[in-house]
Amino acid sequence: MTHPSVHVQIAPTSVPSTPSWLGEVAVVAHVFSQLGLQKAIEERVRFARARMGDYEVIDFVVMLIGYAVSGERTLQSFYQRLLPFAEPFMALFGRANLPHPATLSRFLAALDQAAVEALRTLFQEDLVARSAFASPPGGVWDRLGSHWTVVDVDGTKQAGSLRALPQTADLPAPHRRFERVAAPAYLGRKRGEIARTRTTVLQAHTHQWLGTLGNAGNGDYRGELLRARAVISSYASALALPLSHILTRLDGLYGNAAPLVDLLTAGGPGVIVRGKDYHLLHL
Repeated sequence: MTHPSVHVQIAPTSVPSTPSWLGEVAVVAHVFSQLGLQKAIEERVRFARARMGDYEVIDFVVMLIGYAVSGERTLQSFYQRLLPFAEPFMALFGRANLPHPATLSRFLAALDQAAVEALRTLFQEDLVARSAFASPPGGVWDRLGSHWTVVDVDGTKQAGSLRALPQTADLPAPHRRFERVAAPAYLGRKRGEIARTRTTVLQAHTHQWLGTLGNAGNGDYRGELLRARAVISSYASALALPLSHILTRLDGLYGNAAPLVDLLTAGGPGVIVRGKDYHLLHL
């Protein structure tokens, strides 16, 4: 029985609580506006397709940025939390309409590699255009006083399971959307039937993400390693860091001789790896 001074009021309408991450999205939106990043995306990242409706590329980009900031496990859960606050969320970026989940899905399925690379290049340029860190941005010093910058290149796998689909004469052939983004692969201790490999490039001292690459199955790890080297070279050049004093830490995915031979060139970068081909010691 409640105390007579306590009054409980119940309303028939739902009043959702403000998402805890909306404040952080507001900060990101302010930075994007003040530094001209949003305008640069609108001008430099071009992609046109049928049935775009009233939306532009920036509408989908800000949605994905909000999803990344929110930390929600899936896009579906992100939409459920965002929907009551869709109008103020889009207004933070100067936009009006929140794209429907199906519209986002069609957009991502049709997005070409040229638009992805344009967005990747823009973010990489912004990474070195302004630095909140000293020069050099972190590092380690050996006993001779030489400075080294460590960059971590890591290939990680996300496993997925396929549910059983009924196959009868009166049903069409089964179609799985997973087939576009995942494939059978070596899973190690992970459980599943298919996987997707993602290669990340991380500056180990400042924790700045220099790049991320992904492919179905085991991925094109040799090609991704070469692209990671190009990103590291561009980063070192922009900050006037000698490439010979960049240490690239690789995980076991790159422990064979073939990918390392692609990476080991005169002038750097150096490599730290746990490998299994001991004849590499004689290079």
